[in-house]
Order: sequence, then structure tokens, then C-alpha cells
Amino acid sequence: MTAATFDDALTGHAAQRPDATAMFDVATRLSYRDVDDRTTAIAARFAAAGIGAGDRVVLIADNGVHHLVVAFALWRLGATLVTIYPSSTQPELNYAIDHAQAALVVSGSRVVPSVRPVTVDLRVPLVELSDSGALCGLPEDTDPVGGAIDPNALALICFTSGSTARPKAVMHSHSGLLAAARAYARVWRLRDADIALVALPLAWAFGLVTTSMATLTAGGQVVLLQRSDPGDMLRTCVEHRVTFFAGVTTMFAKMLALLDADASMARPTDLRLCVSGGEPRNDVAFARWQTLTGCPVHDVYAASECFPLVTYDPAQDPQPKAGSAGRVVPDAEMRVVDGAGHDVEPGQPGEAWARGPALMSGYWRDPELTAAVLTTDGWYRTGDLVHVDANGYVHVVGRLTDLIIRGGANVSPAEVEAALVGHPDVREVTVVGLPDPEYGQQVVAAVVLEQSAKADVTRLRAHCAATLAGYKVPTSFVAMAQLPRNPNTGKVQRREVAALLADLISTPPGCAP
Repeated sequence: MTAATFDDALTGHAAQRPDATAMFDVATRLSYRDVDDRTTAIAARFAAAGIGAGDRVVLIADNGVHHLVVAFALWRLGATLVTIYPSSTQPELNYAIDHAQAALVVSGSRVVPSVRPVTVDLRVPLVELSDSGALCGLPEDTDPVGGAIDPNALALICFTSGSTARPKAVMHSHSGLLAAARAYARVWRLRDADIALVALPLAWAFGLVTTSMATLTAGGQVVLLQRSDPGDMLRTCVEHRVTFFAGVTTMFAKMLALLDADASMARPTDLRLCVSGGEPRNDVAFARWQTLTGCPVHDVYAASECFPLVTYDPAQDPQPKAGSAGRVVPDAEMRVVDGAGHDVEPGQPGEAWARGPALMSGYWRDPELTAAVLTTDGWYRTGDLVHVDANGYVHVVGRLTDLIIRGGANVSPAEVEAALVGHPDVREVTVVGLPDPEYGQQVVAAVVLEQSAKADVTRLRAHCAATLAGYKVPTSFVAMAQLPRNPNTGKVQRREVAALLADLISTPPGCAP
């Protein structure tokens, strides 16, 4: 029987390969049979607590095998999983739990002190998930549960970590999640021999679906790390012979810094696929990564609202194409349109509109925002500016809202950032637009320099001028010790960078750091 939901795929592997390892962390290793048995048992305990199909259950916990098993148990019961980052503040927790209209909250032990006051205030029952997998607060005596899951029913509500005032609650169905996991597994050629390292937070679809579920759908192994510590990631890759790793650019940069600082540290040698997503590429760092590990870093471009969309098939493209996120995956569609929603001429830039295997059904309890981003004929407006070259490679120029308009000309922050990271003194950079009384906006670069480097505006400006048009060259360079990042995903918070730079720059354009 063809699987209609991820739960079907999971039970299929348990029947066909019961003793094969499915997932493990520092304390626990589970076979596919173990995962299936625990999923059934926990689903029954949730049912005994009154949770049924359609109920929304919030899960707030660090990465680990028990996190995934609880998620799978809720799906087996037909309940809706609501994921919230364990690093969330109490106001963020309060908003998300209340907005989701949660019937129950499951919290990892580490974050219970932050979560409990919120659940008490909102009068929502709380169950504690211990590090050993115990669920304190659920009934122990249970009866078996069963019944088919509606593939079109709501399976997941995940809160985006974007820059809007409130995180958006994205809704996905069971069938969409399975289709997305399978599509990633196909395009990346994942198989049962693959071992995937997941250090991305499981509250993010990138960690839950794109990596974990895609690997499990293929019958592979998932090794989970509680946090993205660079030393732990490197040691895990080596010790467990990891073949597949996906992360944000910052993860690769931090591991590289550690390898460069300690020449005796063992380097991963079994990687066959590395994927970067969620942040602009750092081609200098990625070239260094390939030199040290032998594995190139490919891209993935998508959104929590619609995925997969663009990535690479490593067999067709053993090396990523410079400046491109890859090609549209076979199971997805993309249009490039102008401001009026008309397709642009081939090769011209425009906004990406997408349809993919996991196209959200909308934003939970927000029909107006849903209508603003989903067209009546089923396209998701990404808000990203892209162009597609003659060979079908997609080049992501940047967010339309981040575009800098200087003297009437458009400047892509991503293009300027790509030029600057090629300078040997620059470790990281974020480019933003700030008000300019004459030209409307000025281009300002926040740079994190290499440890041994000294700020030299003349050299940085000359480096940019060698590859960029004059109006794209930053008018100011500001040296920073570090860039502000989202505590959940590690992405640079561009709006916070702009606010910091606006406070720092009080002299005319061209000032030294």
C-alpha cells in the first residue's frame, strides 16, 4: 500500500526493516521498530488524556529522539503538532500558545521553568518531557488507539522566525509534509545507508521535515544534537561517519574557525552531501570547507510556507554553480513576475511565485495575511527577488523589502555581501540601506573582520569597486565584533543590524569604522 502520510511511511519501515537504526542522540538509540512501538504507546497516553484528532498540542523541547517520537505520536493520533522554539521568551511563548488555542503543552525539562508560568496564566495543561523520555502528567494506563489519518488534515503549525512584528503560524497537512520529505529525499538521493546530522532546531521545518523526515522517509539514520555547537558537530560527523549535513552558513563558518584554530582536530571524511540554506552563501568559507572535507556545499532555497522549491541534485551538479541556489525541483513550480503579477522576460529579475509539495494551507487564524500571500489560483508570493538563467539556475537577488534604492538605482544587499566576503580580511558581512538626504538611501556594510585583520576602508572600498558598479559600493563600512542573530535559527537579523548602524553612523557617508 502506498503511504499517504508520514506515519504510513514510518510504520512501513518498521515492518520491513525493524532492527535498522532510525535515530539516536547522546543518550538513546532507537530502531525503526522502537520508534514505531514508542509512537503507538505515547499516542495512547495522549488519547487517555483527552487529546484527539484536530486538537492542537504545543511541543517546546530541545532536539533529541524523544522530541521526534512525541511529534510522531501526535500525528498517529490525528492531533496537530504546534512547534515553538525552546529559546523563546515568555512573551513569545504566551503569544504562540494562546494564538494556537492549544489543548495541551509538552515542554522539555530544561525549559519548564519558563513555560510553566505561561501555561498557568493561560490555563493550559502542561506535560513535562524529561531527558530520559518520560512524560510526566500523562496517564499511564491506556487502551490502544487506531484509525486512519486524513492525509488532508492539519498536521503542523510552525511559527516562522521572520522579521515581522509577530511570528506567522504556518499550516501544513499530513500529505504535504510527506510529499516534501519524499521530494527532498529524491532530489538529494538519500538512501538507507545515509546518516544525517541534525543540529538545526526541530521547531523549524528545515530541521524537522527537510532533514529529519526526509532521511527517515528514505530509511536512513538521524543523529540529533541538542545545540549547534561547532565542536560537537565536527566530533559527531567523525565519530558516526555522517554522510549528510544541512545547516545555515554560520554553522559551517563556526566549524571552519575551529578547524583552522586546531590543526589536530579530526576532519569529517565521510560526507557526501552538505547543504546550506536560510542565509546567503559565503563562497570563500565553502571553498575552504571543501578543501578540508572533500565535500562541496550545495544550496537549498525555500520558505516555511512552500517547500521544497530550489536546490541541487548532487549527481547532476556535483559542484554548485556560482551565485545560484540551484534549479527548481521536479515536484515544484516557480514563476518570476513583475509588480503587476505578469511573467517577466526570461533572464529578467522579478518576484518568485511558488507552488511546491508542501504548500501551506494558510496562516492559522489570519485569513487577511493568508489572502495577501496566496493567490486565488494557488501561488505563494515569496517576496524574494530572483532571476533564472538560460540553463534554469535560479539566482536569489534578495528580499524585495531589503532592496536598496540609491539615486533611483536598485542595489541588492546580497550582491554587495558576496563581493565583500571575497576579501581576505572579511569573515562576515551584512549590507543594509540607511536614509540619505541626497540619494534616498546609502549603502552601508557591517563587517566582522578576521582576527588578525585591521579595518582599512580604502582597501575594502577598492575591493568592491573592482567588481561592483560605483553606486553599489558601500558609502560606509562599520566594523563590528559580531552580527546580531536570531536565537532560534542563527540567521542574521537584518533589521537589528540596520538599527545598530543608524545609531553608530553620525558622520557623513564614507566614515571609517
